Amino acid sequence: MATLILGIYNILANILVWPFCIFFNNHSNFKNTLMQRLALKLPVVPHGELIWFHASSLGEVNAISTLIEIVKSKQPDCSICLSSMTATGRKAASMIKGVDLVLPMPFDLSWIMRRYIEHLQPKVLVIVETEIWPNLLMQAKKAKVKTLFINARVSPKSFNRYKMIKSLMTNILDNARILAVSAEDAGRYAALGAKQVEVFGNLKFDNMQTINPDKKIHIRRMLYCGDRPVFIAGSTREGEERFVIEAIRDARTRIPRMFSIVAPRHPQSIPLFIDLAKSFGITWALRTKPAQDADLLLVDTMGELSDFYAVAQAAFVGGSLVPAGGQNILEPIARNVPTIHGPHMENFLWALDVVKGHTIVVKDAVELGRAIVDVLTEPQRYREMSKSAGESLLQAQGISMRYISAILK
Repeated sequence: MATLILGIYNILANILVWPFCIFFNNHSNFKNTLMQRLALKLPVVPHGELIWFHASSLGEVNAISTLIEIVKSKQPDCSICLSSMTATGRKAASMIKGVDLVLPMPFDLSWIMRRYIEHLQPKVLVIVETEIWPNLLMQAKKAKVKTLFINARVSPKSFNRYKMIKSLMTNILDNARILAVSAEDAGRYAALGAKQVEVFGNLKFDNMQTINPDKKIHIRRMLYCGDRPVFIAGSTREGEERFVIEAIRDARTRIPRMFSIVAPRHPQSIPLFIDLAKSFGITWALRTKPAQDADLLLVDTMGELSDFYAVAQAAFVGGSLVPAGGQNILEPIARNVPTIHGPHMENFLWALDVVKGHTIVVKDAVELGRAIVDVLTEPQRYREMSKSAGESLLQAQGISMRYISAILK
C-alpha cells in the first residue's frame, strides 16, 4: 500500500510541478529559484562533512539559528546547508553565522531529491518541526543518511490527515529519529509508525532574545511614537481585523495618546485594516511610509515584529480570537510585555502551559479594549504579571544543548 500511495503521489507531483512553476514563477518565494528547486542547477558543495538542515520558513529558521551557531563552533570542520521554502526564511538563513550554503527547498519529486542527496552527500539530515516530505525521506533512507526531526510536532489536524496514509508514513519515518516538543507530539509520531521517538522539549524557549535600551529608543524614533503609551497587535489573522480596530477605538476613548501598532500575519489584511481605521476616524500610516501624526501604524514589512514588541507596554497576539490555533505568545513575554490573547491557542498549548496564569485571556473586541486600558493605566500591577511570565519562561529554557548533543552524536 505504501508503494502505491507514493507512486500516485509522484505521478501527480510530476504532472503538477510544471504548471506550478509557470503560475508561481514571479511569486516572491519562488522567483529566481525554480532552476535550483528542479535540480537543473545544483550548488557548489562546501568542503567538510555536510549537515543538511531544513526549516520551512522564517519562524523555524529563527528557532534554530543559535543551535546552528553552536553546532558550528563545536564542529568547525563540518559544513552546514540550510534550506527553506520562503524568501524571508532564506534571507534569515544567510545571516546565521556558521551556515555555509543556503538553498531554496527542492521540489519533493523522487528524481530531484535523489540528485540532491547524491550531490550534497549529507552526513545528517535535520528536519525542523513538521516538514514531512516523502521523497526527501525516502531518498535519505536509501542513501543511509541519518535523519533527525528536531522540535518535532504534529497538530491534531495534521495527525488526522497523516493517519489516512499511515502505511506510507510508517515506511518513510522508520529511518528517522524523532525528537519531539511534547509527549502529545511524540505519541502522534509513534502512532504514525515512527520507531525512534523521544521527548526533548521546545527549542523556541531558548530563542527569545532581549533588546538593549538604545535600540528601543531608536525604534520609537523610527516609528514616530515618542513617549506615547504603545499597544501592539501582532500576527493578527483573517477575521480579527474588526475585533482589533474596535478595541483600539474603545481604548483610545480612555487613553487618547495611545499609539497602536498592528502587524497582520498576512499582508492581504492591510487594506481591510485601512478601511476600518478610516471608518473609525483613526489616523494611520504604513511601516514603509511612517508619518509623525499617525495614531495607528500598520506593519507591511516582514521580520520586524519581534523588535516592535519591545517598545510596547501592552501586546495582543493574534490568531486567537478566531479558531486559527493562535500564534507565539513567547515573543512579547520574553520582552517583559503584558500579553493578551484569545481563547483559541490550540497550536501553542506548549507555550501556554509554561506561562499559564500570567497572561490575559479575552474573547471579543469589548474585552480586548478593556484589557488594553487596564494594562496601560495600571502598569505596576501588570508589570508583576509580565515579570512572573518571564521567570516561568526562563525556567523552561536550556533545551538547545540536548538537541545539539543529538545532532553531533
